[in-house]
Amino acid sequence: MKNSFTTFLALAMILILLPLCLLPGCRRESSDKPDTIAVIDVINNLGNYQDIAVSELISDFEYIPLETTDNCLIGAVHTIITTSSHIFLQSYVGGGIPGVLLPGVTRLYAFDRNGRFICEIGRVGQGPGEYQNISGFSIDEKKQLIYIETYRTLLEYSYNGIFRRSFNKPQNTIEQPVAEAVFLNDNIFIGHYPNRGNEPYKFLLFNDSGRVTKTFDNNLKFVRIGDWVSIHDRSMRPFRVSESIYVKEYPNDTLFRLNEQSELMPQFVFNLGKYASNQEWRGGTIDELRNNSSNELLIPGMEPVIGTPEYIFFSIMPSVSANIPYPKGRKEGARITPLGIYDIANNRTRLLESDPVSRKVGLINDLDGGLSFWPKYYSSSNELADVWLSYEMIEILTEEYFAAHTIKNPQAHQKLKELLKHLSEEDNPVIVIAKLKPAH
Repeated sequence: MKNSFTTFLALAMILILLPLCLLPGCRRESSDKPDTIAVIDVINNLGNYQDIAVSELISDFEYIPLETTDNCLIGAVHTIITTSSHIFLQSYVGGGIPGVLLPGVTRLYAFDRNGRFICEIGRVGQGPGEYQNISGFSIDEKKQLIYIETYRTLLEYSYNGIFRRSFNKPQNTIEQPVAEAVFLNDNIFIGHYPNRGNEPYKFLLFNDSGRVTKTFDNNLKFVRIGDWVSIHDRSMRPFRVSESIYVKEYPNDTLFRLNEQSELMPQFVFNLGKYASNQEWRGGTIDELRNNSSNELLIPGMEPVIGTPEYIFFSIMPSVSANIPYPKGRKEGARITPLGIYDIANNRTRLLESDPVSRKVGLINDLDGGLSFWPKYYSSSNELADVWLSYEMIEILTEEYFAAHTIKNPQAHQKLKELLKHLSEEDNPVIVIAKLKPAH
């Protein structure tokens, strides 16, 4: 929805920039990483932005326009999960910007794989099966269950929106609930306690009664003056690759995998060089922080970290004063959030250049000439999913745009043009499903 999206854009950027002006950093959790841990080399690729074609990784696209009705008016999409039968979207009510939770309400909608609206999952309220706001959601694909996360609880629904039950999330010693809680397997969930310095645990496992079954020690402690929380205290939302779950704290350079023995094992380390977070910034007071500038990069940025068996897709959030090189076509002083791909088998890190016409960053679409593609989710069917806003498709995908791009599949290009004929600017987004090529 064009108007609602742009209304929130300025507010969203203020909310992003202001905390980063004030936030402290921290050291990487361990500077002595085993040689077997793969290094995602960000620092030595900054400024070496590359055009990466969709056809290098993806064989074909499937476009799924979402049905537009008064019961499912989708603003910007915060989170998407796709299965072989369903599409679930956590969307801002009345607007928003992807990847950023704004003040207000997000809602969860279910569609089938043809884009037909099924139902809203839960609703805003204070009764059973209702919520004030959604902080995230996850699914049990085998049992076809959805878990909506609120500040203090997890709400369980069936795929068709029937409320089943709710249970409280664990709390720490100051009664702060665990955050970024997602379904793991059977009746077990994984979550993270925001680290204010003296938190004894970082990640933990708990069951569907809210009982903690395992904790992981916090070996990154510090003394904080005052009672405040920053993004540096939090973790990204975990992501799944097959039966493995990956977790990462924002200031920590290491991406951990939860193995079969329920141990968190370091799997990848992001080499940020001089832009790595500094432990000393996490103590002190807010007033002291206001007098300091930060020169760091946080991962993830605006887009979630997504993993597949072959690649890690990641985004970078520079702090306000981080002086990093700009991709072509970007004005100096404009805020950028670089995107990167790590090729696991070839131990190769690449950061992406922006599209020469639209200036959108992502994989350059040389298959059918559509918008640049960047995954928001990886499914168990070896598919990647992206979300394209209808008004952006209409505004950007012109004959001039097509003429400036390589198009390797003319038949797919014609299908895309037919889709454009039936879109209006007020339509719900189009879900883009990309089939990954087999590993080399």
